[in-house]
Amino acid sequence: MNLCKHREKKHRIVRAVTAKKERVWDYGVIPYEVDGNFSGQHKALFKQAMRHWEEHTCIKFVERDSELHLNYIVFTVRSCGCCSFVGKRGNGAQAISIGKNCDKFGIVVHELGHVVGFWHEHTRPDRDRNVLINKENIMHGQGYNFNKLSEDEVDSLGQAYDYNSIMHYARNTFSKSSYLDTILPIDRPNMKRPEIGQRVQLSEGDIAQAKLLYKCPSCGRTFQENAGSFWSPSYYNSNESSNLTESCEWRITATNGERIILKIENLNLLKTENCETDYLEVRDGYYVKSPIIGRFCGKKSEILTTKSSRMLLTYHNSNLDKEYNGFKANFEAICGGDLKADDSGFLESPNYPLEYLANKECIWKITVPEGFQVALKFQSFEVENHDTCVYDYVEVRDGSNKDSPIIGVFCGYKSPPQMKSSGKTMFIKFVSDSSVQKAGFSAVFMKEVDECETSEHGCEHKCINTLGGYECSCNIGYELHSDKKHCEDACGGVIQSLNGTISSPSFPYQYPVLKHCVWEIVAPAKYKILLNFTHFDLEGLTTQMKDGSCGYDYVSIYSKMPNDQLKFINIFCGSDIPPVITSEGNVLHIEFRSDKSIQKTGFAAIFRTDVDECLDDNGGCQHECRNTIGSYVCLCNNGYTLHENRHDCKEGACKYEITAPYGNIYSPNYPGNYPPHLDCVWHFTVIPGHRIKLIFNLFEVESHQECTYDHVTIYDGGSRNSSLLGIFCSDKLPYPISASTNEMYMVFQTDKNKQRGGFSATHSTACGGYLRATSHIQQFYSHARYGNANYDENMNCEWRIQAENGKNVQLDFLTFELESTINCTYDFVEVEDDISGPSYGRFCGNELPADIISLSDTLIIHFETDDSLSMKGFSISYVATAPYDESESYDNSDEIDVTPFPGSLKSIYYSKSDEYDEYGDYNDNKLSLNIGQRRIFGRNWR
Repeated sequence: MNLCKHREKKHRIVRAVTAKKERVWDYGVIPYEVDGNFSGQHKALFKQAMRHWEEHTCIKFVERDSELHLNYIVFTVRSCGCCSFVGKRGNGAQAISIGKNCDKFGIVVHELGHVVGFWHEHTRPDRDRNVLINKENIMHGQGYNFNKLSEDEVDSLGQAYDYNSIMHYARNTFSKSSYLDTILPIDRPNMKRPEIGQRVQLSEGDIAQAKLLYKCPSCGRTFQENAGSFWSPSYYNSNESSNLTESCEWRITATNGERIILKIENLNLLKTENCETDYLEVRDGYYVKSPIIGRFCGKKSEILTTKSSRMLLTYHNSNLDKEYNGFKANFEAICGGDLKADDSGFLESPNYPLEYLANKECIWKITVPEGFQVALKFQSFEVENHDTCVYDYVEVRDGSNKDSPIIGVFCGYKSPPQMKSSGKTMFIKFVSDSSVQKAGFSAVFMKEVDECETSEHGCEHKCINTLGGYECSCNIGYELHSDKKHCEDACGGVIQSLNGTISSPSFPYQYPVLKHCVWEIVAPAKYKILLNFTHFDLEGLTTQMKDGSCGYDYVSIYSKMPNDQLKFINIFCGSDIPPVITSEGNVLHIEFRSDKSIQKTGFAAIFRTDVDECLDDNGGCQHECRNTIGSYVCLCNNGYTLHENRHDCKEGACKYEITAPYGNIYSPNYPGNYPPHLDCVWHFTVIPGHRIKLIFNLFEVESHQECTYDHVTIYDGGSRNSSLLGIFCSDKLPYPISASTNEMYMVFQTDKNKQRGGFSATHSTACGGYLRATSHIQQFYSHARYGNANYDENMNCEWRIQAENGKNVQLDFLTFELESTINCTYDFVEVEDDISGPSYGRFCGNELPADIISLSDTLIIHFETDDSLSMKGFSISYVATAPYDESESYDNSDEIDVTPFPGSLKSIYYSKSDEYDEYGDYNDNKLSLNIGQRRIFGRNWR
């Protein structure tokens, strides 16, 4: 049964464990795979959640081996959002969906609970003695989530109802509104009503029930530490034990790429032939079918080492009364070693997915069979950053030892490229120092063969080797046939004229679907190419998104460098004419792609070539030389202005007014050292209703404990008189900084002494914030680029508008255009009177909502969007107004009195013309309540 089914952010479906024994995973082993569309951070999160279950139970989550594991789970994204089948399905792969807004530790632990075999706690057959289900508050169509299950489906294994279970619903899950409870604990005399719905960790009840379901030994535990000691229960007090027999199991789990060394310091068990009765059995792996290292009895000590990253110890002693007190042992996980790859394997930094350990040096030698190469692909990567990777780093070499040719040395937060050896071995070294520790890395290695070296690949023009396969490609001016091997004439080509034109296929008529055209304009040496678009009409939202991408059809432009690498210039879509493009070298690379949906008239462009005067002595410019048609101009670094001689640079004014919603800023003279005696100001302003967010990408300012010398000061407002957000110096990156309003003021001051590298930072906007309503009408907008582009996907904004005491807030929608759906479940605006006050409605579509006047001094506006359609958005005006006078007369013609509202107003009326939904309740999105002559949108007060 697929559980937790719902499109939105609420997590979904069915602790009480399964009563169907066929759904229990064999030996407590749950194999898993992770879809490739998840990021490295997601994969680390999944592993943390699985380790949480392993730490507290005897369940084992293991990477799937296709030869061993026929049944397994796949972390993926399905339309149900967050959902999973309960227990083992038994017919191969089964999905555990971690969709939008589900990528939180507690939610993943919850979904894994379903995989283990847990239903939701509130569906137990005995739930009615413990909780009350408020069916009238449940969202339409979601009532099935509260169905009570039968004893044939659920077996609670004698465990009491657990309000604290991670499998329990929260009080308002699937509620019509956040302040309406769908499920409540039943009051007990002299007892405080318990909280329900935690998503933090497994409860004691969850752990006890899982141990019963999987028959975990009552003695033993799972070790996930790097080192530790343990002993049998009666090792130190065998004479005091009330039991005559002990049976225990210990599971030691290291990270992939580590091995476990076990030292049995002292063993004292009855010695029998083959150790049949009393024994300590050690296996190299995670379960009873793993290779056995040894089975020990009698008196002895041993040192054992695994080949894998897991060890299983099973202990049985039935002669405690004869002073056979068991054993004492210690273990340590060591990284490095020789790894054989008959197919593929995994490699991780020590302690992954938690921070790696300090002062580690791990060396792995990976070997594959003759005739293959070693391929390495990093799935996640976060290692202390440094320009030359001198602190923590991963070093990869093409061969079997430290002197083999270097492939690369990597650190930072960007995953290294896929790489492979030229022979059958690869040398990998990971080093960490004693200072900063990060999350580390996870990688997969595999045996790889270069299919392109044979004549069997079938590619007509070019064969490109990929990990695990190959792809065919075509020369410029050709495109790949549908058979993915042959090439045919296409748009594009190599152009070596000094001047000319290019245009999209079929121009000026609509371009075809699914086209990929590549042009390369090649100019003589020391020339540059200028490209000027004269017509531009492509499908797309805007000329360029803030993340540098276009949605559907686009033109992307690159400079081709001398090493044949493509250096990105820009990407364009929509209907705005792009600016003039200048190549960095003498080759300009242009690509056009269309998808299979909408076609437009395309583009036309003129190109011409021009000798680059900047190539000789930088054109005589002190800082930057920029080529122009027939000439060149000199430019100066940030904080400098051009001298009268048009070549030199001098220190200039250092004040910047920044109104763009997104962009970058730099310290004066960046990337060189900043000058002395600076007093620079950046004043950021964006449209009302949005806050400035500043993230430093690089920061190197003279260090001082109190930042007395050089420093950056940031204020929450438009001047130095505003509230202080922080003062920063040193080489440590400041934390991301957000203003509370649409203004931020930043000052950079330096003295005459040390000058450092300065800073680079990215500024952007965050929607929402605090707004003060006054007697003057003010406005705010749904998104920072309102009027120029549609709102973004996956927005979640909240504005809090507050008037002075004794005043209310009046809200007027000036424009309104959101994705339209029934019940406004995708994109919507919702207005509430306060955190604990009423909701005035949830709105979507393109019909202007009616004016709203608050019942208190505060209004809260929520704006949420999903990841599908985006539209124009909205603009709103607000103003402080006098509160409603209760003595004001009502116009009650043609109206019916309904339930009094629990507030200062004595009664609320609705018009007979208001719409009812199919169940006879008022439609939340259209209910219009009249209070005197004013209209207020609200919910059905009952």
